[in-house]
Amino acid sequence: MNSRLTHHLWIRCSTLIVFTTAIQAACEVHADPGPKLLQPNLSSQPVRILQKKKTQLQAEAPLVARKPNLGIEARKPNLIVEDSKNIAPDQKTKMKGTPEPKPFPGIAKNPTAPMKKPMAPKVPEIVDPLDRLVDEAIEVSHRRMLSTNVHTPWQIAHGILALRWEYTLYQNKKQVRAIDWISTGPNFRGRPWFITTPKGGKGHPFTEPYAFEGHPNQFLAFYGMAGIPLDHKFKAGEKTITIADMIRNAKAEVNTDEEITWTLWAFSRYLPWNTEWVSDRGEQWSMETLVRVQMQSEPTKSACGGTHGLFALASAVNNYVKDQKHLRGTWLEANMRVRQYIEYARSMQNRDGSFSANYFAGPEYSNDVNKRVSTTGHTLEFIMEGLPQNRLNEQWVRNAVTRIARDLIDHKKQPLEPGGMYHAIDSLVIYRERSRPQYAEELDLLAKQRNFAKPEPSTPIPGYSQQFLNQQQQKAAQYNNQSRYQQYQNNSNQYRSRQARRRSFSRFR
Repeated sequence: MNSRLTHHLWIRCSTLIVFTTAIQAACEVHADPGPKLLQPNLSSQPVRILQKKKTQLQAEAPLVARKPNLGIEARKPNLIVEDSKNIAPDQKTKMKGTPEPKPFPGIAKNPTAPMKKPMAPKVPEIVDPLDRLVDEAIEVSHRRMLSTNVHTPWQIAHGILALRWEYTLYQNKKQVRAIDWISTGPNFRGRPWFITTPKGGKGHPFTEPYAFEGHPNQFLAFYGMAGIPLDHKFKAGEKTITIADMIRNAKAEVNTDEEITWTLWAFSRYLPWNTEWVSDRGEQWSMETLVRVQMQSEPTKSACGGTHGLFALASAVNNYVKDQKHLRGTWLEANMRVRQYIEYARSMQNRDGSFSANYFAGPEYSNDVNKRVSTTGHTLEFIMEGLPQNRLNEQWVRNAVTRIARDLIDHKKQPLEPGGMYHAIDSLVIYRERSRPQYAEELDLLAKQRNFAKPEPSTPIPGYSQQFLNQQQQKAAQYNNQSRYQQYQNNSNQYRSRQARRRSFSRFR
């Protein structure tokens, strides 16, 4: 009995399903179909499936409705279709796909050779207002032009550090490129800019404040920042020297009695990180040795708050990282020193974005624009060389860049001290090179190709290499007769232990 009821129940359910399906089909035929989505007619277009891979950021980005294109270009296809009646029959077969637009009136069918593209780079659309502010500050600083017969080599060389190949001077009421002018072998107060040495040549040593090189190889480091090539020639009296000659002389003269900051700065721009050599004193030197010696100097007791030495360390570490993936030994310690003082500067930053007017010795604010531009500019220049790329857009960095740019723009008519001002400009130039590298590279190329008035060479003054050679021999003899040098040769182990104690003290500073 149960099986019979189950069989009848199954027949009734099947009949109900068939009847319901038939009624639904009839309703779809006779009833209103309702609104449907418009579908494009793809019969006349080739079937082509485009696949585009999306990055993770694009996949997570919210969808934004696109605005319709209401310009003239969007209506061109309709105009062409209306004019298709006047096209020859043999040409219509070629236009079954996408029709070719008709040329605009006034355009020749056979145009002449295309015009040369302008040399100026295409200025990208500036989205970040800080970039516009930086460009304005650099452009305003270009108008502070020095004169060849008034200003000193120390001042002019600082301008080359900041503005590179774009830097110009006034010579007899004519605008000349600074690098071209110094290449002619100028002189200042009866002394040449460059002198020859037994190993090559160099910038004239210090004679009086703010006259020539204040530190050994300081000008060579400036030329490295400007990207002057190794074979570039400078007149030195009756002879000619190159950047390579200056580097060879710097290798021969390097010693621990003089400051090596600018030597390390220049070498990190021109030489590989694993370069080794022997000085005139018979001492073994290398890039790593220069870094170790620089690590022994205390920033708070160095010139300009130690920012130049920290910049040289950061530049050397960057030179090492270009070839080596991992930091080890001295290079790791130097990188830790750079990161440490970056955080020092950040912790003592003022509310207006400026850094401490006392550098790394303690917090301080200055209302004097000259001091503020100099201290903040020196500190920011070091930070721009040592800060990782992924931290370049942090707010405290942007505040410091804004402070420097604002000061240069707001006080464009006020005299500023050249040294601190040009280091501040250099910090903005490095920021632009790192934030917009392609645009900065095009600007540099354009500056090298610009034509300026040819500089007038000054009266040649002998480079007095023989006199300089005699002085070097006297200095070497005095140095060899010193008891300290002999003690170093006899008690090398004791000397190394003293150096190790100094390194351990500075390491945990």
